[in-house]
Amino acid sequence: MELIRKLSDVEASFASMHALLKGNTQVTTWISVDAALGEAALGEAVRRWAHRLPLLRARIAERDGSLWFAAGPGPGPEQLRHGPMPAGRSPEDLLGEELNDVLPTGAALWRLRAATDARAGVTHLYFTRNHAISDGHSTGGTLRVLLEELFGAPAHAAPEPFSRNADELTYAAPAPGAERLPALPDAPAAGIPFAVRAPWEERGTAFVPVDLPAAGSQAVKLYCRRRGLTVNQFFATALAESFALTTGRDEVEFFTAVSLRRRYAEEESLADLGCFISVARATLRLGGGSFKDHAEAYRDGFRAADAAWRPQARPHHEIRAAVAAAAAAGSAPGICITNVGPVDASLGAHAGRVTGFRTVVNRTGANYGLVLHLSTFRGAFGLALSYGTPSVDPAVAEGTAKLLRERIARAAGAACGEEPRPRRPYGSVTIPAVQDLRPLPAAAGRAPAARGTAPRTRPGAAG
Repeated sequence: MELIRKLSDVEASFASMHALLKGNTQVTTWISVDAALGEAALGEAVRRWAHRLPLLRARIAERDGSLWFAAGPGPGPEQLRHGPMPAGRSPEDLLGEELNDVLPTGAALWRLRAATDARAGVTHLYFTRNHAISDGHSTGGTLRVLLEELFGAPAHAAPEPFSRNADELTYAAPAPGAERLPALPDAPAAGIPFAVRAPWEERGTAFVPVDLPAAGSQAVKLYCRRRGLTVNQFFATALAESFALTTGRDEVEFFTAVSLRRRYAEEESLADLGCFISVARATLRLGGGSFKDHAEAYRDGFRAADAAWRPQARPHHEIRAAVAAAAAAGSAPGICITNVGPVDASLGAHAGRVTGFRTVVNRTGANYGLVLHLSTFRGAFGLALSYGTPSVDPAVAEGTAKLLRERIARAAGAACGEEPRPRRPYGSVTIPAVQDLRPLPAAAGRAPAARGTAPRTRPGAAG
């Protein structure tokens, strides 16, 4: 195969995790569209889709110890699955299946499954890919092109440029702001031991949806504006408090996924294709203060970590060694939040035909204990709390989701004033019983994925 370019540190980290950790970092995005798509029409649209986006025709090949993108063939028959919506199954049941059905290493880097509900006039599309080719931003752009090919392509449908290698660009660190930022802690918080250390071929991923209707989402936004919080600060703090109370901790290592698309000095913008993300890692201490106290601590810790981080460009054999060490670990360093923001605009002119959206990353218990996936579609927040199975005790995920939902409801109902102090002290809490939240199960015998990327403030926390 003709080599195109070498993978960046971030891309190689994702590719290595996928290969060595049996699918860790694999991503599935579900969108539903208001049309009963036939197999022939969908197949032709997918062929044009891959023609316009060269990254969809790429493979990953190894040469002289390094990973390269190489030119591959167009979509093969194994990359498109089409059939009726299975009776008695929900769209999110299928999302869990696709997330846990691991793409073979060395083969195609993506797969599309279509499940048509002819009576409802809806088709559910599941786009599963190796994380090395896609981040939250580029996923929206990639699906926009598919929607254009399905429902009306623009007059100019020339192939998009292949994504750049970020290691060859000049990184420009974000300005830390006028305020003086606290120093980063010397030592991280204690890791999160796995409930079970199963062989990798027996690991999988599950997730708990924690969604808000549009009215509740607007109320949370109003709550944030009145208290000077960003949406990300609110949900990160709510996640950290909920996890801390569930597990009896008073501090946690918190990871925040960050887009690197505007972090380079070169004037040309990065293509809509590709993967350009990393994570900021900071220790968050929860000493029993108010919600706003904890939100400010998260804000300051994140800003300090983000300003201190610099890209890595490690030889790929070092990346593989770091991933192998993660595979042998018996704990996760912390928890994470990812936020792709409003997806309506990224889906383009045909976004109105989309009736449902969710992205989840496969977590097999290698780098994070829990991950909160956040997006906004049609004004409503969509959240999913994902975790590795059987690495993470489901009671921890369910308990965290229950408390997270309570915090969101309190914020939506609050008119003004500060949040009350925590009702229970950190470090002395039993996991609450959960009746109404059940995780979507992982497929047996499948290995999944987590959001990964180059470590930010300390080594060993990629993804």
